[in-house]
Amino acid sequence: MAERGEVRLSDPAARYLPGARDAAGAVTLADLATHTSGLPRLPGGLFWTALLSPRDPYAHYPASWFRRAARRALRTGSGGSPYVYSNFGYGLLGYLLAQAAGSDYETLVINCVCGPLGLADTTFVVPGPSRDRKAQGHKDGRAVPDWRMGALAGAGALYSTAADLASFLRACLAAAGGPGGSAAGGSAPDGPLAPAIRAALAPRQPVPGGDIGLAWHHARHGDHRIIWHNGMTGGFSAMIAFDPDRGLGVAALASSACRPPSPLDAAVMAALG
Repeated sequence: MAERGEVRLSDPAARYLPGARDAAGAVTLADLATHTSGLPRLPGGLFWTALLSPRDPYAHYPASWFRRAARRALRTGSGGSPYVYSNFGYGLLGYLLAQAAGSDYETLVINCVCGPLGLADTTFVVPGPSRDRKAQGHKDGRAVPDWRMGALAGAGALYSTAADLASFLRACLAAAGGPGGSAAGGSAPDGPLAPAIRAALAPRQPVPGGDIGLAWHHARHGDHRIIWHNGMTGGFSAMIAFDPDRGLGVAALASSACRPPSPLDAAVMAALG
């Protein structure tokens, strides 16, 4: 959306939040995207609704509470704050971009990302005919229900497959350049969304252990530069990492979750060498 001029990274986040009093607040879309907004990890009130369903903690969090917590956070947030990873911030970012597009977040992601990249099995709801393909999530060796993210869908509501993540990796490597990437070899045109992917990958802020772009973390792994992101819900783990200089990438999904650090993250880093 920024590449198309529909929003600017420097826009105040409050501009796109219904009912926000101060549309010129200090927190910008870029602050939310780099976890430097000063927003807490989780929104106010979530703890109490999570008590109703601890195995599905987001399911009963009302959208009205989410918007109220967002208005309060954006009114008091300073922006440009030290890095603090915020699921609240990313859920809010997804919500605000959907508001700016006059859409809902799920439709926005499918139309603007999954469709152009051909990610047919990356979705927010597993359709009936495909449910027999969906893995059962586990925690501590026991089957657990999927999380329903509700208003915080931007923080981690997607289902995907290894094949789709491999396609996503190829798009990232092609946009980033390096061996095997079209941006370096010049033998093939950029793939879909290449300018936006490059903008997302570019490091923007120093953070503990490296740098951060728009969501993507940058770190050193031995002698190599690795770009990565992970994720975990109640019964699932995911990790995607790649080395743009060597043209190597690994994506992994697991039908289990545990307390951090995730062994899946270590396995992916080890596989990159």
